[in-house]
Amino acid sequence: MRPRRSFPNISSLRAAIQGRRIVRFWWKNREFRIEPYGLLQAKCTKAWVLAGWCLERQSWRFFRFAELRDIETSQERFPLRDDFPMEVPDCRGGWRRRDA
Repeated sequence: MRPRRSFPNISSLRAAIQGRRIVRFWWKNREFRIEPYGLLQAKCTKAWVLAGWCLERQSWRFFRFAELRDIETSQERFPLRDDFPMEVPDCRGGWRRRDA
C-alpha cells in the first residue's frame, strides 16, 4: 500500500465530473474507482461531498471531499445513469430528499 499524501484538487475533480471521466482515489485506507456525478454540500455541516457510482460496490456512494487522497482521473469515459438517488444522506446518518 502506497502512502496517501496528496490532497484533492477541486478544479480537477470538477473537470472529471464535466468530462464524465472515471476517477480513482484513496478514502479511509481503501482505494475506490467511481463515476463522479457531482459535488454536493451537506446541509448541516457544510462539508463538500462527492457523489458517484462506485465501480467496486456497484452502488451509489457519497464521499467527504476532505477525506479523499491521491485522486487520479483516467481517460476512460462513462455513460450517464438515469437512476441517481432522489435521497441523499443527511448529517444525522439518515436520508432526506434531494430537493428538500
